[in-house]
Amino acid sequence: MISLGDPRTSNPVLAALQIKLEDRIISVKENGKADSNFILTHLIKQILYEKNKICLVNLHNPLDHYQNVGKKLGYDLCKALNDNAIKIIEPLNDIVDSIGIEEDYLQQDKEGIVKCLYFDIKKNLDELTHGSEGQAYLIIDDVSHLLDLGVDVALVVNFVNYCVNLINNDKISVVLNSHTSSKTDEIISSNLRYIADVHVEVSPLKTGQSTDVTGLMTIEKVSGKNQYHYKAFDRGVKTFHPGESIYHLYK
Repeated sequence: MISLGDPRTSNPVLAALQIKLEDRIISVKENGKADSNFILTHLIKQILYEKNKICLVNLHNPLDHYQNVGKKLGYDLCKALNDNAIKIIEPLNDIVDSIGIEEDYLQQDKEGIVKCLYFDIKKNLDELTHGSEGQAYLIIDDVSHLLDLGVDVALVVNFVNYCVNLINNDKISVVLNSHTSSKTDEIISSNLRYIADVHVEVSPLKTGQSTDVTGLMTIEKVSGKNQYHYKAFDRGVKTFHPGESIYHLYK
């Protein structure tokens, strides 16, 4: 199995990230109005390409979004579902469906929300890894939305730590995305950054919008920090070092 950052993938995003097999915890942070979803979708593409499996927790983008983007990038999420290569957990749908059911107090029980979500994740990962030789990736988009459900920040931090501890099973890696727009969000993101093998921040340009550059991607590892500008297109993303011309690199 090749590494997610292997240059043979010919993927500018993954080539910039250079994620190795030993990088078991990956955190992705969105700053301001930046959208980091392109990182998750490119990771999903490579994970499926390597015949590994995914437990995807949707707290932000719906399943249709991932299917539509996947088609553009060259993978079929619905087929992966049918092939049992991916399992989808949509907590917000479950909560909406439970509204009005007298016996269900999940939406009031904030601790119950994170407990049920964690056990659902663990159950799906156990199923994905049972009898499998490959790796299973837990991808959560976006963990900071638990705060929007009224879950206390301490409970969210505990939930994150429980999810990260799933890597005690050497067949499991985790990718956790978070968005920061408040001090509380920053607590979650800082916790993720502290424990991550690879921490990625996606930020808008400080100079405002540009037709040539979409935003800035900063990648932090123990070995150091790298920065790339990126340009989002309809069918992918190009990355380049600040100061380089995207048209010169990709004409």
